[in-house]
Amino acid sequence: MTENIITNIFIIFLGYFIKKIKILPSEAGSTLSRFVIYITLPATILKVFLTSYISHDIFFLPFISFSFGIVVFIIGFIFLRNKKLDNNLRWTLLIGICGYNVGLFSYPFIRSFYGDEGLLYMAMFDIGNSFIVFGLSYALSILSEGNWSLSEVKNVIKKVLLFFPLDVYFVSLILNLLKVNFPSIFISILNYLSLSNFTLALFTIVYFLDFKLDKKEIEALFYGLVIRFIPGILFAIFLRRFLEDSLFIRIISLGVLLPAPLVVVIYSNEMGLNSRFASLYVSLTILIGTFFLIIFK
Repeated sequence: MTENIITNIFIIFLGYFIKKIKILPSEAGSTLSRFVIYITLPATILKVFLTSYISHDIFFLPFISFSFGIVVFIIGFIFLRNKKLDNNLRWTLLIGICGYNVGLFSYPFIRSFYGDEGLLYMAMFDIGNSFIVFGLSYALSILSEGNWSLSEVKNVIKKVLLFFPLDVYFVSLILNLLKVNFPSIFISILNYLSLSNFTLALFTIVYFLDFKLDKKEIEALFYGLVIRFIPGILFAIFLRRFLEDSLFIRIISLGVLLPAPLVVVIYSNEMGLNSRFASLYVSLTILIGTFFLIIFK
């Protein structure tokens, strides 16, 4: 577990150093973000589902993660509605409070805590979460462009349904349930691609990272952290205090305290939102999320 934390910190500092000495060109952040979202992330999703057995008795986990994600979004939407934030910052924050960084962040920790069984439970939690991250969050990033006509809403729904990472989740789940077997060479290719996903995703975050925030951005950062973590803390304490302890309960209580998904930075960059703010927000939630993983394990 300590190794995972040190590795995360090292990659973040290495990426920030590379950015500062300008080894990579200025457009590298956009290139990395697209490579992650269309190549390494889908490979990671496929690899997890094609090499795992999904038990029918834990199918309630996706429903819980999806429902709680919606609740947090509604709380955030109501809370931020009357706050004096510019449109760009408000949309970035709304996207940032949607969903959790499950696959990229939690898997190494969960494996060290609970082994492969815990990893399977968290993978099931991630199914519901994926509809928030690749569905709701992506839809918000499209709507941030300001087009609210009926035809545009239909276009948004079409774009969400055709969004490649979300489609990969659908296909992966169907293939798993149908117990389709793939050649070992195909799984090996997915494995090699997925190994680079975490590093590239962290590099993408760091490339947009900037600690120079104005007063409104600092205010928004505080709002975002409160909205993301307070409901999760209260829910986790309730589960641990009033329900019988089990792996099922532990995975839920850890899942609702995970950091913001890395794709927040990618969406913000692609839609011309505040990717600098998004990067710092995601980085801070990773640090805070690591602390909660240790406390609530």
